[in-house]
Amino acid sequence: MRSNVQGSSSWNDEPSAQNFALRNMSRRSIEELEQVAARAGHGNTDRQLWETLRELAVGRMEDARLPTEMRLRWAHLALAAIQRKTEASETDRKAALTDEAYVRVNAIRSFGATQDRGLRDPADLCEAVFREIGRTPDELRTDAVHWRTLPRQEVLQLRRVKNLLTPLRCVEGLFPMSDPLHGKLSAWLSLIPDLP
Repeated sequence: MRSNVQGSSSWNDEPSAQNFALRNMSRRSIEELEQVAARAGHGNTDRQLWETLRELAVGRMEDARLPTEMRLRWAHLALAAIQRKTEASETDRKAALTDEAYVRVNAIRSFGATQDRGLRDPADLCEAVFREIGRTPDELRTDAVHWRTLPRQEVLQLRRVKNLLTPLRCVEGLFPMSDPLHGKLSAWLSLIPDLP
């Protein structure tokens, strides 16, 4: 499906981010947008372009009028856009993972949890966040209690951790109390009120 856009060259002949951004993304089919995301590295290096695509994809993922399969494709496209935005702008990994966590949590809430280490796997998401934080809850608690006395850069790192943990609140109830991950997640989430 190709929209009628003036000009002699086709969409696929114009790989630059500027040309892509000039085209109305919302009129593009998901197939076209998936192809653009797959071709990353071929001129599409504009951070704002990928952020716009992420926003569009998240909106379509949340559109209950669309069939589930299509909404899941939009969710995967949102994750691809986040990855491309990170590559294009050297975005902080914690910030990118925060965006990814919100997409994945929304997919889990909308379509149910899986245990396949993919988009809708809450255990996989939690483990990815814990790995990215790179510290234990006890280590972080020490800094969190005294965050007002820390240098600005350390306060910003604590804020990024809080942003990473916040979406995980929505998946805490998916783990039985007997699951070790439930205890681990609860320990992490108990830090949120103390973080800046």
